[in-house]
Amino acid sequence: MYIVAQDGSGDFTSIQQAIDAIPGGRQAPTIILLRMEEFRERVVVNKDNVRIIGEARDRTVITAKGCAKDLNPDGTERGTFLSATFMVTGNNVEVENLTIRNDAGDGRDVGQAVAVYAAGDRGVWRNVRMIAHQDTLFCGPLMKKVVDFIAPRQALAECVESVGDSPLTHSRQYFEDCFIQGDVDFIFGPYRCWFERCTLFMNARGGLYTAANTPEEQPYGLVFHNCKLTGECEEGKAFLGRPWRKFSRTVFLNCDMDAHVSPQGFADWDEAKPVTERYAEFGTTGARADQSTRHPRQKRMTAVEASDYSIREVIGGYDHWQPDKRVPTWFLCGDSTMADYGKERYPMMGWGQKLQARLNAAGENAYVENCAVNGRSSKSFIAEKRLNFIELCLRKGDKLIISFSHNDEKPDPERNTDPRVTFPEYLSMYIDAARRQGAEPVLVTPVARRLFNEKGRLVPTHGAYPAAMRNLADYRGVRLIDLEKATMQMVQSAGEENSKHIYCHVPSGSKNYPDGLQDNSHLQEEGAGRIALLFLSRYLSNREEPEEEIIDAEMNDYSDLIAREDSVLC
Repeated sequence: MYIVAQDGSGDFTSIQQAIDAIPGGRQAPTIILLRMEEFRERVVVNKDNVRIIGEARDRTVITAKGCAKDLNPDGTERGTFLSATFMVTGNNVEVENLTIRNDAGDGRDVGQAVAVYAAGDRGVWRNVRMIAHQDTLFCGPLMKKVVDFIAPRQALAECVESVGDSPLTHSRQYFEDCFIQGDVDFIFGPYRCWFERCTLFMNARGGLYTAANTPEEQPYGLVFHNCKLTGECEEGKAFLGRPWRKFSRTVFLNCDMDAHVSPQGFADWDEAKPVTERYAEFGTTGARADQSTRHPRQKRMTAVEASDYSIREVIGGYDHWQPDKRVPTWFLCGDSTMADYGKERYPMMGWGQKLQARLNAAGENAYVENCAVNGRSSKSFIAEKRLNFIELCLRKGDKLIISFSHNDEKPDPERNTDPRVTFPEYLSMYIDAARRQGAEPVLVTPVARRLFNEKGRLVPTHGAYPAAMRNLADYRGVRLIDLEKATMQMVQSAGEENSKHIYCHVPSGSKNYPDGLQDNSHLQEEGAGRIALLFLSRYLSNREEPEEEIIDAEMNDYSDLIAREDSVLC
């Protein structure tokens, strides 16, 4: 997760910096959280698998003043498609809970001024405000001049010679609970798009909500379902749309239309591009529910015909895309035994680093966002506002995986917690954060340290902390994965020598550890993979932990040894 804050309190001070820093090859989306402020910048999202989230929809604002009449270096006007505030050329990009504005002004003065240019495939927009005047939202492919304009950033989306006579396109966009404001042709383009529960707001100038240019071979264009059409123009001055090209297609289903909407509904572009039966509505409510005054060539859709329209049919495509059923994310909160490591620390790995691959292998449709950080306790993780940022990203159906103890055991006041008092209090803050957002909290006891006694028995080193987690899980009704017991059983079964393959025991001469490493707290790749599988198998099976204890009843004081090893990274 990247945090963008202009005051320097995050990972980056600009949105574009965060996007440019995204590494390639990630299967799970990279989450970019934008703090509650106004970002004056033009943004190009040229990466796949990105999720951009605003802290507060109306107060997290991306804005710029590009317009069609801006000049190129040679003195020519840039035109519509180089005016966008926010351009997405990557695939599988989700944007939610923020405002995107083009502040260039009235189209009569500045020409077209795009707020959002959605060029990639499988784009998802939730609870986003898009505000401009003429041509607010364009959903369509790139052109060569756009590719050249955004260079050196790579363009990943479809590219055509001209969007005006665009050939058959395959890309799709989904909009849910969005607010889209403009006046002339302010939702336009050739892509297949589904708008669910969106509000379309017409500016005082009046004009047309849409201007599709659907290719002839494409069976669907712009589809609006359960949307609200309103505005601030004079009564009847807002038309549903007009055809940008001969075979354009726009349909309104079960939408509420107030008196701002023209009784005529759709309007012809000109004699060559008239309204046809590819323009339709069904189930309209509100002041413009009476369709008897509609354009004579507009299709009068029947209930049977309307029932053919569904998200799956319109934008599902060959890959059976279901954007209305969001993929849940498993957010991991923990320390260095769970955290991600770079190549420079190999073979050291946290078990959270291997969880996505295990989820994929198990056929679980979920993403892993590993927020675990070296050296953090349940207390210091919260003090650094990491839980606050995660809560802003949590949604219904997500999971918050909570695993602390290693650093709560440390004596320093910034991290230390009392297992009987403050430790469960801090853990309860994680539980409450998850439940406030409709996510499931999951408590996970810590991974055992590799510490054998003189009898060859593995010794528990986490004191009263695991028991505190078990008691809290029972008290709060939270699912518990007892990794302490499970890893102790695994390590004991492996034995004193073979268990070195689980932990980060590296011989001297290693590239990253030339002097070698004998670490009995942190994991190496094999151990991380095994423990990720151990966690997931218990989560999916809901199996009870074995009653037989392999833990010695007698607990010796190994605090010096633990402190030495944990100081490496935990």
